[in-house]
Amino acid sequence: MERIISEQDRIRRAEEIAGRRRGMISARSININNEKKKMSILTKVFIQTIVSICIFGIAYFFNQNNPGIIENIKPILSKDINFEEIYIKGNESVQSFFNYFNKENKEDINENNVINEVESNQIENEVTNEVTNQIGVGGTDEDINLSQDEQDIAYIKANVSMIVPCYGTITSKYGKREATDIISENHAGIDIGATVGTEIVSSMEGTVELVSGYGDYGNHVKITNGEVSTLYAHCSKIVVNEGDYVMQGQKIAEVGNTGRTTGPHLHLEISREGRTVDPAAILTF
Repeated sequence: MERIISEQDRIRRAEEIAGRRRGMISARSININNEKKKMSILTKVFIQTIVSICIFGIAYFFNQNNPGIIENIKPILSKDINFEEIYIKGNESVQSFFNYFNKENKEDINENNVINEVESNQIENEVTNEVTNQIGVGGTDEDINLSQDEQDIAYIKANVSMIVPCYGTITSKYGKREATDIISENHAGIDIGATVGTEIVSSMEGTVELVSGYGDYGNHVKITNGEVSTLYAHCSKIVVNEGDYVMQGQKIAEVGNTGRTTGPHLHLEISREGRTVDPAAILTF
């Protein structure tokens, strides 16, 4: 016959079952925690045992050559080893080593950079000095280690195109010569002997600065292009006027025997800012 259970008995029995289940869970949790603690202790004991064996083995090995070392190590073996502290100190030591190593590398790199910069500056200075000892187009006088005459010649060659104004026999060169009543001691140009009426063309393009018939030069014309000037003297006839702009190779005069001369010829001067240079250093006659 089926037993009839009151509502109160059913609630009481349900509470008893729930209480037993809670007790079982708590006991199980406690057992698990206890197992973990046991495992932790066992692991620690195992590690300490291995380390102790290693230390003892090393000590025993060294004791063969150094008796009494075991007695010195016993106090260490008797202490409980704090592996966490050993790990922290070891990690700090390793980190300090790498920081020092990186610092040394940075100092070496900085030192190498300084050395490379000094060497680069030395090379640059050597190249600059080499360049300043040579002549280039557009170079300035201050950058060239040459005499004033060499600087002027270099400048004229680099900046002005020139041709021979007329062809003939060179009767007197540039520079010092034996003076006479007619011939000067310092010859400022070059004399090209030719027959009267021989065509004279402009050695360079430029502006006719002067046309004159006075003085030792007789009939002469001066043409200027920037800092450079050319002068053509002792002409029989001049076919340009002051202020004219003439082209290179354009006829400007004819060979003559005017002024202070010993015969018909063209006296040619080339100058830079009033300083004459040897035309033979500029042109090939």
